[in-house]
Amino acid sequence: MTINKRLAVYRGKSLVGYLADEDPLSFTYADAWLQIQGRSITPTLDVSRQKHRGESVESYFENLLPEAGIRDLLKLKHQCTSTFGLLNAIGGDTAGDLSILLEGAEPTRDEYLLIDWKDVANYVYQGKGLMHEACQEHGLRISLAGAQKKNGVVINHAGILLLPLKNTPSTHIVKPDIQGIDGVWSSAINETFIMRLAQKINLGVAAARFEPLAKACVIERYDRWLDGDRQIQKVHQLDLCQLAGKPSTIKYEADGGPNLKQCHQLLKHHGISGNDMKRFLQWIFFNLFVGNNDSHAKNISVYFPPDQHISLTPFYDLLCTTIYPGLSKRFAFSIGGESRPSHLNRNNLTQMAIELGYKPAFVMQIAKTTADAILKNSSLVASECQILASVGSENTMLERLQSHVCSNTQKLQKRLLI
Repeated sequence: MTINKRLAVYRGKSLVGYLADEDPLSFTYADAWLQIQGRSITPTLDVSRQKHRGESVESYFENLLPEAGIRDLLKLKHQCTSTFGLLNAIGGDTAGDLSILLEGAEPTRDEYLLIDWKDVANYVYQGKGLMHEACQEHGLRISLAGAQKKNGVVINHAGILLLPLKNTPSTHIVKPDIQGIDGVWSSAINETFIMRLAQKINLGVAAARFEPLAKACVIERYDRWLDGDRQIQKVHQLDLCQLAGKPSTIKYEADGGPNLKQCHQLLKHHGISGNDMKRFLQWIFFNLFVGNNDSHAKNISVYFPPDQHISLTPFYDLLCTTIYPGLSKRFAFSIGGESRPSHLNRNNLTQMAIELGYKPAFVMQIAKTTADAILKNSSLVASECQILASVGSENTMLERLQSHVCSNTQKLQKRLLI
């Protein structure tokens, strides 16, 4: 890996600034960017100052990297441990519309390699084949945040599967079954079911489907779109840890990350619409009812377009975690002072509503509507997913999921809403 002291940060073909390997890490807006564009990439790195250093820089750029065990593997592979070093290795295609390139490099024409889903499966599960060879030869620099192994691909307007090379943006994220966590199995079909259930009840989520050959959940990127010339364009986004200036290491409320009230205040401060605020409340209850206890602040993002008017992105990373006995039984956020779903009661919902500035009846109605929609649609979604499932374990997961989600929703309904 080439050792660099500065990385160039681009938006499209425009140089935004430079990330410097200093102690502490620093970011400096380019003169031309300030003169022509004059826009901040995030509120914590405001253009009122040309150079930023320290925690605000570290938290923003660190949140672009994979987390947990995946980051540890990348550290071993590239023999680097710092945020700068990892972005130097893999920061070409990140979340949002920024590209992080080696100093002196400029954005190049998009390049692709024609692949198929068998190639994806060989690479994901065996680490060999055409995709592996391409990664070795072209040094792909794709950084997808999260604690799970993911791969970026392009599915073009004709449905053709392509591997983006070098810094070429991807259009879809391939999420195979989670490996290495005892008791966790068939997570790809699990996520597909939960995502499609959320889509069915109009929660507003990224489009998801199951790819049987690769045994993976395939998510359409909401921060990418095709222009009139069918070229991939990027959309700027920030997750709530970035917006709050918090590193991914404290994304959970229990660790000092943003709580529900702080998330709500962040959204309100930046002018989120009433409809999006309602979606935020629906997201809380949906996660609670389907048993997604990993619904932390990094799993909420906002579009952050050049005009600075932000809106909630589609939701993502929806998974039923409570179906796996070894995972946490605590919800990622406390609701009215209680983070154990099994201990929640109507008073906790009333307290949460008051803390967020809503009438309890309004919040209760959103909870009731969400629960009713889940119960009405879960069986239909399970049937749709069974058509896609390829092996017995995935069908078993779907059967258990549908029963688990309904049972969990009904139990919470009785305690919270009746």
